[in-house]
Amino acid sequence: MTMKKVVLLSAVLLAISAMTTNAQEAAPASEAAPEAAEVVTDAAAEEATATEAAADEAAAAADPIPEDSDQVKKLIALYPNLVSRIAPYGKVCFDGEECDINITVLAPAVEGQARDGESLYKAICATCHDSGLVGAPKVGNAGDWSARIAKGTATLYDHAINGFNAMPARGGADISDEEVQNAVDYMVEKSS
Repeated sequence: MTMKKVVLLSAVLLAISAMTTNAQEAAPASEAAPEAAEVVTDAAAEEATATEAAADEAAAAADPIPEDSDQVKKLIALYPNLVSRIAPYGKVCFDGEECDINITVLAPAVEGQARDGESLYKAICATCHDSGLVGAPKVGNAGDWSARIAKGTATLYDHAINGFNAMPARGGADISDEEVQNAVDYMVEKSS
């Protein structure tokens, strides 16, 4: 065990002595010509500045578009819906900018009259029932609606008015019971 320590210690000492000799050899060369080094560094700094400016201009003029790696290409080939699945869900639009979001605004209710089911569906219910968000039955899909319709319209009305599972009461909107029933009737009609 002690022999290993002696060999290791000698290797460390050899490395330290090599480092100190290299440092001593470099020191006299730098002390010999400090003025020449300053002139060279000024010229080098000017050249470096000019080179950096040219490189920045060239990079700005032709920014290359990064190419997908082979692994990414394979994933896209294997899973064609991958890109659409990981696309951002929402979009932020700022005032004054053009935005391609389609917003359906619900017309105000006339005093004493309930709005029709189609306009209520498009403005409130379509958010979840068009895509099946959070388990909502898709409108137009008889398979999603058949078991629900079999329970009767009274149950459908109750679940829509008071909320059920992930569905908020009245779809999260401030609408009357009659308007909720109109929207439910419209969805059932489209899904039967």
